[in-house]
Amino acid sequence: MKKSVLVRIAIILSLAIIVYLGLTLRSKQNFQPEFLHKRPSADASYIYDDAHILEDIAESTNQYLEMIHTQYAIEALVVTTPAIPQTYTIESLAAELFSSWGIGKSSGGRGLLLVLADQEKQIKIEVSYELEDVFTDIFCGYIEDKQLKAYFLSNQIEIGIVAVMEEIEQRAQIKHQADYSPADIAQLDSELLSGGAGAKRQLTDYQQEQVAPVGNKYPAGATPEEAWQILIRSWEDKVRDPNLGVYTGITRLAYRDFQNLPDSRYEEDVLTYKNKPYEIIQNDDYAVIFFGKKKGWENAPFLFCRTDSGWQFDMVHQRKYVRMGRNPNWGIERSNHPYVDLLSKCPYWMNQDIPLEGDDIYQVADDLKLAQAIRHLEHSYAVNPEDFQTTMQLARLYTVVSLRPKKKISQLKKAKQLDPASPEPYKYLGIVHLDGFYQFESAIKEMEEYVRRKPEDVFGHNYLGHLYYCEKKYKPAIEEFEKAVQLQPDNCYAYAKLSRAYTGLYLTSSKIDPRRSGYRKKALEMFSKAKETATPDPRRLQWLEQYLFKKEILN
Repeated sequence: MKKSVLVRIAIILSLAIIVYLGLTLRSKQNFQPEFLHKRPSADASYIYDDAHILEDIAESTNQYLEMIHTQYAIEALVVTTPAIPQTYTIESLAAELFSSWGIGKSSGGRGLLLVLADQEKQIKIEVSYELEDVFTDIFCGYIEDKQLKAYFLSNQIEIGIVAVMEEIEQRAQIKHQADYSPADIAQLDSELLSGGAGAKRQLTDYQQEQVAPVGNKYPAGATPEEAWQILIRSWEDKVRDPNLGVYTGITRLAYRDFQNLPDSRYEEDVLTYKNKPYEIIQNDDYAVIFFGKKKGWENAPFLFCRTDSGWQFDMVHQRKYVRMGRNPNWGIERSNHPYVDLLSKCPYWMNQDIPLEGDDIYQVADDLKLAQAIRHLEHSYAVNPEDFQTTMQLARLYTVVSLRPKKKISQLKKAKQLDPASPEPYKYLGIVHLDGFYQFESAIKEMEEYVRRKPEDVFGHNYLGHLYYCEKKYKPAIEEFEKAVQLQPDNCYAYAKLSRAYTGLYLTSSKIDPRRSGYRKKALEMFSKAKETATPDPRRLQWLEQYLFKKEILN
């Protein structure tokens, strides 16, 4: 082949490569998410998570937004994008989505949109004209400063979104009741300590706080009263050091994720609690700061425990058993935890009554040992993040002590990939979805797979039965509990739940259903079997008896 021909071929190939690269570069510069001009057709969805940063809380957040739409006639959507498209700003992107999707049109023009751009860490809340009098710029700026800044910086956007939803509902209640004036809203805004900030935050502008090591100035208390006052003093001083003496070892690990809280969070806590009347309910090793059986999240109790150092704030049991429902409702989880008798005056529920056993039960006596183990595993994980045992053990301990929801979920998902045959990631994902996010459907999906992989495990059947029961799927629940008692006849938990499940069938069946009387008879039979187990659970039996009287199963 002649040299001139080769030169021509080389030139043509070079031009082709240049054109291809130019087209590729242009396509990237003109990147636009698929949903920009047309709303995706997902049925009944209020979340469009193109950046895949809300996958782990999609179920609970979607339910919350659906409730806001149903109860308050406000269509509120959350949209995430990997990056802001070229030629757009976060403001213009939110405005175009709001307009082209017609957000709020089906609700009398009452619409709200939260847009999150992952790469730029920018946020915009777009509010319809009909809502602007209540969802003011000051309010939007406040919830972003207070609720999203710290969570973005600590890579826990899921918790921030949940907190934002709660703030939005409070204003939705005001708008729905319609008993307010501009002066009322101005007064509320003036109390937000937001400095009049607007509705956009570029979180990359925030700097990590400089944390001074001052923990020894806030020691454990000699009494619960002293420990409570030390905790309040740490809020007054806006102490961001997680290593306070008044914290247990695991509580110190938990506060690593909250070193970037804005000053307003501390100021609000001091304003709420410093002069708030309370009583102390305690026994030898545990204490409760109790504000009364009153609605309002600010009235939920604080939990303290006695350790070798003195009285310390017990973040683990606080997170596991003091449950925040829809504002203003809160309650205490009824299960066998060390505070349960001290909290008998409180409202309660049993939706997170997870039948934990063995090393999966957190004990205050093991706190420092667990904290040390977590630090060691975190170091090992940083060195070798592809090791299944390290990944799984660290995620399991995070689950046991209720630490780092985003990290433990991502690690458990990674553990699935590292060892596809292992049932353990499914077990702990099933626990996390319920214990951390109230996501029953997600928990059921994980536990069904766990039980399939490990059918001989009593815990799996007990827990899956409980999940079905909470979702009012009584017959599948009964099947799982019956498998549990076959594997372990001395199973007061399963018999007590069987009694509740048969009561559920009795209450939901038609009065002309010939099986109805049989359901009542089985509920009583399971109650008797629960009492007759070799190791009965007195508290659980007492709660069950009260329930059966209330439902008129027992006369």
